[in-house]
Amino acid sequence: MTTTSELSPALPSERVLLGILGLFMMIAPASTDMYLPGLPTMRHELGASAAATQLTLSYFFLGFAFGQLFWGPLADRFGRRKPMAAGIVLYIFGSIGCAFADSIDHMMMWRFVQALGGCAMPVIAQAIVRDVYGPRNSARAFSIMLLVMSVAPIVAPLVGGQMLRFTTWRVIFGILAVFGVVALVALWRLPETGAMNGRQAGGPRAILGSYWQLLRDPHFVGYMVAGGAVFGASFTYITGTPLVYMEYFHVSPQCFGVLFGINIVGMAAMTMFNSRRVGQIGPYRLMRTGIVGCAIVTTVLCATVWLGFALLPLMVVMLFLFMSLRGIITANSVAGALANHPTRAGAAAALVGSVQYGFGFAAGGLLGLLNDGSPRPLVTVMCGFAVLAFVALVTMLRAPQGVR
Repeated sequence: MTTTSELSPALPSERVLLGILGLFMMIAPASTDMYLPGLPTMRHELGASAAATQLTLSYFFLGFAFGQLFWGPLADRFGRRKPMAAGIVLYIFGSIGCAFADSIDHMMMWRFVQALGGCAMPVIAQAIVRDVYGPRNSARAFSIMLLVMSVAPIVAPLVGGQMLRFTTWRVIFGILAVFGVVALVALWRLPETGAMNGRQAGGPRAILGSYWQLLRDPHFVGYMVAGGAVFGASFTYITGTPLVYMEYFHVSPQCFGVLFGINIVGMAAMTMFNSRRVGQIGPYRLMRTGIVGCAIVTTVLCATVWLGFALLPLMVVMLFLFMSLRGIITANSVAGALANHPTRAGAAAALVGSVQYGFGFAAGGLLGLLNDGSPRPLVTVMCGFAVLAFVALVTMLRAPQGVR
């Protein structure tokens, strides 16, 4: 892969660059996974139902989905650094609001604000990768970023679970505000990359025109839907497992953190495999293998649970396989979607991220609607998203030139 010094002397070393961008990508898993062990405590302290508690995740996903449509075009128009800085400041403000929320309704509102600002980080980070590495090397760069990012979902629930021994869930949101401050400091280490492929000009009409051009590209839509559906299945797992594991199977918050972390280790291992072999095997072939595997795993899990075999060891094994396979899907789907749109990288990343978190919001809503206290809603929604990804794969996607 071309080094950053060869591309621009103003860029930091590749290790530093991808480390900082990986830090920006951590924002979503850090903001969701760290407080997962505290969901039952939050539910009782705020006097909320299980469905309303799950909506604190859903509103975060909604804010992430909506906000990216705003930040992506701004990054194409005004460059990468200033919009990201504004988003980080809003994220810090929202995190502080969550820490002082006195009702579940206020928590939902502040989670939306937190996500609205926080989503600037991953969407603009993806645009920076497309600026710097182009279509051929982006999949490997995304894999390395996701490998850095995978630290958050491993560590976050473990830290959250252990913190509940000594403090409350409110302190967790204070830590997230500090994370935002660290991200703001890291941003100033990066130069502006938005001019590398030219900036988009114009107002709302130009923004809508960019989105229209993207949606007319069947390869872009296929990668967006396939990757987004797997993302939706993953967030079904994130949203549903805390209550299923801790209230249905009666595992402790500390044990939940371990089970959650094991699955992320599997995903990180496959992401590392992807970063090393994507140049030889190709991003499309790896993504195809992952999507087919996810569809099979979730179908088997759904069938066994509905047949009455809702056993904790079975769910742990099957969810580990699913999350591991996700490690060869996400980076490749994003790289494929952004490959042919260098001047619209911000808007393209925004649409991809918006669909991902839109599916995440839908996942939370479906789980709340179908909640019956059993694992059946969790596995059914996960299976539905995985099958949707498979349908998008076989109907809209072929290996495109330049990212085979």
